[in-house]
Amino acid sequence: MLHTWESLGLLAKSGEVELESDVVVVGSGAGGAPLAYELSAEGYSVTVLEEGGYFPTESFRFNCREAVLKMYRDGGLTFALGMPITLCPVGKTIGGTTTINQGTALRMPPHVLAEWRTGYGLRDLSRDELNLYYSAVEEFLYVSKPDPEVAGLNAAKFLEGSKRLGFKGEYLPRNAKDCEGYGVCCFGCPTGAKQSTNVSYIPEAVKKGAEVFADCAVERVLVDDGRATGVTGRFVKHDTGEKGPRVTVRAKAVVLACGTLGTPLVLARSRLANSSGQVGRNYRVHPCTQVVPVFEERIDPHRGISQSAWVHDFLNQGISLETTVLPPDMLSMSIPHASREHAAIMSQYPYTGLFGIMIKDSSSGRIIPRPGRRSALMYQIGGEDLKRMTLGNVVAAEIAFAAGAKSVYTMIAGHSRISSARDLNRLKNARINARQYFAMTGWHPMGTCRMGGDPEWSVAKHTGETWDVRNLFICDGSIFPTSLGVNPQLTIMALSVRCAGFVDERLSGDGERDSVPEDDEQAGSGTAAA
Repeated sequence: MLHTWESLGLLAKSGEVELESDVVVVGSGAGGAPLAYELSAEGYSVTVLEEGGYFPTESFRFNCREAVLKMYRDGGLTFALGMPITLCPVGKTIGGTTTINQGTALRMPPHVLAEWRTGYGLRDLSRDELNLYYSAVEEFLYVSKPDPEVAGLNAAKFLEGSKRLGFKGEYLPRNAKDCEGYGVCCFGCPTGAKQSTNVSYIPEAVKKGAEVFADCAVERVLVDDGRATGVTGRFVKHDTGEKGPRVTVRAKAVVLACGTLGTPLVLARSRLANSSGQVGRNYRVHPCTQVVPVFEERIDPHRGISQSAWVHDFLNQGISLETTVLPPDMLSMSIPHASREHAAIMSQYPYTGLFGIMIKDSSSGRIIPRPGRRSALMYQIGGEDLKRMTLGNVVAAEIAFAAGAKSVYTMIAGHSRISSARDLNRLKNARINARQYFAMTGWHPMGTCRMGGDPEWSVAKHTGETWDVRNLFICDGSIFPTSLGVNPQLTIMALSVRCAGFVDERLSGDGERDSVPEDDEQAGSGTAAA
């Protein structure tokens, strides 16, 4: 059953709510939901605790600002301190960030897995094994490429320009079933076509007997004799902050799936799993920016799928180019002009597209706990990543001009409007520093509790179980040793299904010893720097 503040009648309750189950899962997004479903289907009693509220499909009404305030952490204003300051949008709702992401479902690039295996001691992760989990998730979520007629003209123009330049542009696989192309994926799918976990894994887990609680903020993990035995927290209404009764869930296994920003804070408050000193460190992200091409013909960017096409020729260089769409009010905040000039640009909105640039970063940051439930996120993009970002802007602009754009707006001071080959060449040869970016976002936070082959510099094993505490598993993007360079939700889900198998083994008594292939015993420690 799915329980909300209202259905539980928490306003009238006091004292403490005590629950018991085989497994307690903290978080209902890409990490927590598939695992909860898999273990429920195996017959285990599963309790899922979600800090955010529950919003059914019929509550999504194309009101973007309202959606951001309700379903994004910090009302959409989570940011990392650095130069430039980067917004880091993440979800806080049943379904987690899957409810408010673009639905893109890409597998991990082979060179990234090779890096994990050789550089971080994760030799137990094989391509063949992961592909089995990827296939299972893709089938469950109806992953497929969109109908070009639904994808929209923004994507068509992007692919047209890519083809003319000889790039490998194609439509993106997405977890959407019968998508109608309303272009509001980031604000809750109003038709339920996007198979975010709030309409896929969570309902199916509930059918299998899982108990799901919204508005429940977990504070600490309980441990007895080196084993995780449950969690404690409190019901807190997602929209008003009103506090309800405290809650304790006793369980045989605890799974933290509260995301890259949430999981290290729970561990820090619990003072657990940090013998390596790496909890909260190694924060990785995909720095993103965009160019806005202006065409002679109407594009009507709001008509179509907000993210539906990409160019992957530069993945080995850490650059991915993807189409995206922003509604007029949100696009206006990222246009680097003011007054009449800003108004003139926005008046061209029906003729604009939006091409995004996403970087696989080599930089890293950290999240620092602060008093109460607060934290500080620190991240500084490095020089090599800035070079990649500049190259991405140049290529995106070239694609736009190849598709017939008459001008291109960037988010880079000194190069904010490109309307000629001379302007483009000047950007190619420029040395752009971080201060020149008007707008940069940090999508897909990863790291902060990385897994690896050595407890000296990693928090979790390849199974997701922490080195320090038995029966305490981490199952979200925080265990990634590096960023992926592509949208990570499918990989998080695949690893979630994989982790469910290890939890099952542990609970059934078959997982008391971690298996290490004989030929990998000497290579298990990896070479990652602490």
